[in-house]
Amino acid sequence: MPRARVNGIELYYEVHGEGEPLLLIRGLGGHLAEVPFLVESYGRHFQLIVFDSRGCGRSDKPEEDYSIAGFADDTAALLDALGIAEAVVHGSSMGGMIAQELALLHPQKVRALILACTTAGAAGGATPAMETIQKMVRNQSLSGDEAIAAGWELGYSAAYIATHSDEMMARSRIASQYAAPREAYMRQVIAAAKHNTYDRLHQVACPVMIIHGSDDVMIPPANAHLLKQHIQHAELHILEGMGHGYELEAQEQADALVIDFVRRHSRATEGSARAAR
Repeated sequence: MPRARVNGIELYYEVHGEGEPLLLIRGLGGHLAEVPFLVESYGRHFQLIVFDSRGCGRSDKPEEDYSIAGFADDTAALLDALGIAEAVVHGSSMGGMIAQELALLHPQKVRALILACTTAGAAGGATPAMETIQKMVRNQSLSGDEAIAAGWELGYSAAYIATHSDEMMARSRIASQYAAPREAYMRQVIAAAKHNTYDRLHQVACPVMIIHGSDDVMIPPANAHLLKQHIQHAELHILEGMGHGYELEAQEQADALVIDFVRRHSRATEGSARAAR
């Protein structure tokens, strides 16, 4: 299995396809085994770099405090280890928090930035409704298929679950073997809870696209509008009727936005524009 030694730990990673480098950063407890549909799609168009952050999947899970800035440092070090000078960075949920810090702490690494269903921080942001928080707490006591199915209710529409439950369960069962241990997961939860970039986001100079579902109950869409307020040059796309799991439920629409954005801000496009001038 491909691993890179960064900042004293080993990160599991995969590289798929060729062309413009696109770095995918997953969310809380997330790992690349959960998103084969994105690997297949983006790997057809770009050099896709996917990895498991510390505490997740097949990467090391050190028994120490985690931070979003630390995750960003790991990510920059991974790009260095792979010999990739810069990439378009796509961060989802907590991965979007990491992507923000990467753009702020290591701006030379980020050619363009995609912030998906994410927030600049819980403090000052729009928080989930109490009903959603209660469901999230309740779900922590569940296990196996029951826990998997309960999690879907927070990310997908009832109609989508009803018509895709078999394939979702099959994929989730495979991915569950790489689920983060509770201790590592909670270290990530604490890191995410401390995230706050509101007063620094104006420093982000690279092209930015924000994507969010209008019905996201885990990270309400008001957070996307707050990101836009602080990164005024950013593009904002709200996907109507979609929740936190829009990358799967609205994959065709979301992929089209991502692929177009990456192509518009690729090295090849920039080179062509310079040649035309």
